[in-house]
Amino acid sequence: MLKTKKFQLTKKEYFMFLVRIELKRRGWLFAFMWLFSALVLFTGKKDSFSIFIIVVGFMYPVLTIYKYWSFANSKENKIIFKERQFEIFPDRIISRMGEISEGTIDVQNFIKVFELKDLYLLYISKGQTFLLPKRVFETPEDENWFRNEVFLKVKNKQSMQNPSSLSFRRRRNLRK
Repeated sequence: MLKTKKFQLTKKEYFMFLVRIELKRRGWLFAFMWLFSALVLFTGKKDSFSIFIIVVGFMYPVLTIYKYWSFANSKENKIIFKERQFEIFPDRIISRMGEISEGTIDVQNFIKVFELKDLYLLYISKGQTFLLPKRVFETPEDENWFRNEVFLKVKNKQSMQNPSSLSFRRRRNLRK
């Protein structure tokens, strides 16, 4: 069992997490849109369809980032920025928000995990996530314990449930 430091996300930190997750998922789309729009812009043809492609190609990524900024700064999301602390066991995670709210989630209920350079995300459902900044672990050993005992177990379970995400070699070895 380990206990994280008490922490509180800032609006800026939360916004940057959202943007980085979006870029990791759809960065290729934004790059393609900007590249294609730039290509249309510099080919010289300026009919209404070309202008539409240019505007959409440049504005869609900007509007998507704005959507995340407004979400991160919404007054309706106050709960995301409350102080919290986690107690992590091999089979469950206890989340404490402030002095009055406590919840326990069985590790088996996590459906997906995701890792960024400075953040772990544990998905309970498509729209509910535990955000665990790596800075909240007391020691590197605590982070390694969490990674091995919880994060990788969920990730391996996810891989086993979704064989299409496995490499060809791993699927072949599983069949043996």
